Amino acid sequence: MLSCAIAAAARGSAAPVILVTALPKLVPRSLCRDRTDAGAPSCDVVVDRMTGVPPALRMYLFGPFTLLGPDGEELTPKSRKSRAILAMLAVAPRGSRSRVWLRDKLWSDRGEDQASASLRQALLDIRKSLGPRAAHVLTADKNTVSLDLAAVSVDALEFASRERRGEEAGTTEHFLEGIDVRDPEFEDWLSLERQSWFARLEEAGFEADLAPRPAPSEARREASQAVPRTSPPAMPQGPSQGIARQEDEAGWRVAMMPPVILGGDPAAAVLQADVQRALRRALMETGDLRLVDMGPLGFGDTGLAGGALAARLPELIHLSVQVRVLSDVSYFRLGIVLQNPADNGLVWADEMVVPRREAATEASFAMPLIVRATEEAMLYFLRRHGGEAAEADGRIAAAVASMFRLARGDLDRSEQILRRHLDRTPTAQGYAWLAFLNTFRVGQRFNPADAPLIEETQHLARRALALEPGNALVSALVGHIHSYLFGEFDYAAALFEQSLRVNPAQTLAWDLYAMLHAYAGQPKRALAMARWARHLGAFSPHRYYFETTRAITGNFSGDHRTAIDAGQSALAERPDFNSLLRVLVSSNAHLDRPDEARLFLERLLQVEPNFSIASLREGGYPGLDTEGGRHFLDGLMKAGVRRH
Repeated sequence: MLSCAIAAAARGSAAPVILVTALPKLVPRSLCRDRTDAGAPSCDVVVDRMTGVPPALRMYLFGPFTLLGPDGEELTPKSRKSRAILAMLAVAPRGSRSRVWLRDKLWSDRGEDQASASLRQALLDIRKSLGPRAAHVLTADKNTVSLDLAAVSVDALEFASRERRGEEAGTTEHFLEGIDVRDPEFEDWLSLERQSWFARLEEAGFEADLAPRPAPSEARREASQAVPRTSPPAMPQGPSQGIARQEDEAGWRVAMMPPVILGGDPAAAVLQADVQRALRRALMETGDLRLVDMGPLGFGDTGLAGGALAARLPELIHLSVQVRVLSDVSYFRLGIVLQNPADNGLVWADEMVVPRREAATEASFAMPLIVRATEEAMLYFLRRHGGEAAEADGRIAAAVASMFRLARGDLDRSEQILRRHLDRTPTAQGYAWLAFLNTFRVGQRFNPADAPLIEETQHLARRALALEPGNALVSALVGHIHSYLFGEFDYAAALFEQSLRVNPAQTLAWDLYAMLHAYAGQPKRALAMARWARHLGAFSPHRYYFETTRAITGNFSGDHRTAIDAGQSALAERPDFNSLLRVLVSSNAHLDRPDEARLFLERLLQVEPNFSIASLREGGYPGLDTEGGRHFLDGLMKAGVRRH
């Protein structure tokens, strides 16, 4: 539903609809030196492009951790924590981490002196394994520990380099498979790294390697310019089988049409690929849509059923999406078009013009357009099928629409839809949204005893993350739960960063991450994020929610005019939302508007009759002990809110 970065850009091109759920299992990279069989992945030593000299050591982070010397000799340290240190340095910025950071990740349950001694012992173990090379490869001073990345070829970094160049990255095993360091801080770090690499593998198109392709046919008739690449090869049913099989799948089907690129500029093709990748991810993250990639194939490659398939597309596909790019000397014109395949009728279209110098650096300028296209696609299906039918089918879009109306009855209806969805198709999005819904119940104090609800929420969040760790929306929703309910800001921040790396156009991630910064005592940064989320979600049917965040972060940062402006805008859509009313009471009091503050306080007490400073604290409202939180409370007390 909601899609929302200020800087990062999605990369790549559209891939076929995913028909598998796992990556292939391969021989461990640590055995590369022993393999001579034909067709095995290359184990050639990577050569430094500047010096022409190969790195002295080779480190493998995919599969079991392995460190090899120039001649293939085993240099892997015996200690698990020594291996963990090398792995963490290998993926760290510039190969360096502070001693404090390493101690916190590997000896979080020990005192500072004991942890420092353990770290020194682990570094000694690493140097012993490296032998004479240790002085050149590993350096440490009183503050930091560093790995010379020019001296070590790391498989993960090679993958990232090939990915940036648009080359095939190759297949891998699990990141740090089998490493067993029994420290909760390390386990959290490892979990997030695995999620990040899982997402990058998925983005790099490994699933496309497994998706069936249509077998070329000898027939040269009834050729179509675009056929879905979803059918299994060498099957007598012909290429329509894959798409026909989707008729029984849950979900609304969307065709990603071949792009239109005008101007003959290679840079336009790169821009199109960036935007299409981001758009595809945003559509898939909704949980309700099933994408069919329509690829231009050569004449005669469509098989006997090509014409029949083209004729049936209006029956099988509910909506088509196309990215269009026109290049000019000084600018690009980027558009996204949604059409109804039944009659080629226009459902929605919009475009934007961007100077070349901006498009050459990043594609973040296209994010509002991507978000709008995703929202319009979901609204189209809700209108087309009707709200009641969508609820009966357990559509996530229907549950989310009901959830954001916020009334108790709407939350109950949303919960029923989500549980119906999970009964039929247990998905990560379903579990994550149900967990997120529970935060509304806790926040609005609908349940006198919240402990069982919070326990269920934790279970749902864990289940969602386990099912789909690389989903940006799931990571954002789970991050909010850990931030809002449990105050686990570091872990939650890592989840939000993961979410925005995977999909910088995930509006809700920006919005919820803004609230985390407010809770954690960084209100000005929170307000900047909230403004960006509001920009991305300007046309969202739930834009009041983003305005609410702007109001809260504005209040916490002392920008009360922004808080009031955003609060009144959101209140027009949700007149009884207590979170808004609280902010408007506080901010009007700070601006010495006693009449307005008293009016909003009266409205708040109608919604929440027992509201007081004590009830706010007892309810676990986060961030109250930060400077921004105390500022918020000062405004409430100035307006006359009772302490107890």
